[in-house]
Amino acid sequence: MISTSLILAIAFSAQAAVPDSREKLLVQLGEKASRFWDQFSVLTCTEVVDQKKLEITGKEILSRRATFDYLILLQMQGDDLLVEESRILQGKAAKDSDRALLSTKGFSTMLLIFHPIFQPSYRFEDAGMVVSAGKLYRQIRFTHIEGQRSPSVLQIRQRDYPVRWKGIAWIDVEGMYVARIESELRESMPDIGLEKLRSDVRYLPTRLPTAKFDQWLPRTAVVELATKRQRWLNSHSFNAYRQFSVDTSSKTEMPPGSATTPKP
Repeated sequence: MISTSLILAIAFSAQAAVPDSREKLLVQLGEKASRFWDQFSVLTCTEVVDQKKLEITGKEILSRRATFDYLILLQMQGDDLLVEESRILQGKAAKDSDRALLSTKGFSTMLLIFHPIFQPSYRFEDAGMVVSAGKLYRQIRFTHIEGQRSPSVLQIRQRDYPVRWKGIAWIDVEGMYVARIESELRESMPDIGLEKLRSDVRYLPTRLPTAKFDQWLPRTAVVELATKRQRWLNSHSFNAYRQFSVDTSSKTEMPPGSATTPKP
């Protein structure tokens, strides 16, 4: 089984000087990413995952749809950020034959490449403005820097291979939020037969029942992986966001067969 997951780690390095406008933008995006980190880790939602295995021609070989109760936990431990996803399946468990499908996780947090502790792993460049669906976006191109730690790994047969991304982030000019991140391999990985790995993650403003302001949260994530002979295509959708809470209660009972003491 081939699986890929976004595992976040801190990478510190000296970052090259950039023009003031871009530097200020990266500071703003870093603040937004920090806020996202705080907000997203206390939320739960419903995640629907569509997994497909395809021939190189695009013909479908195998597919599966599953719905989960989804919760992500973000924790700092020393100089590392640990990302742990909790998925509780709704309905029946998958068949053994579905193990040939691609397992993808962690892509909902892709915008954390703009977090201050991850920015040094990437080179950022302005890519101009673009209008889509009547909205104005500023595009920022990013490329993983050679020699820096990668925040993503591809897991094959219990071995981790660092993934070095390049891509474009779409910044909502009005709210200065990351609305979309398109990413792909900086270069192919022929040593493991990997020719293509792409992801397209989109974020939308979401108003929670108890919140006064919108939060920009993941809505969809599409991941495609290809070798010379096969392709995998996974689609994730996130909805029904709600505040995560734990209810606890206790009840004291007499052990079975025990006698009670009568009142005087």
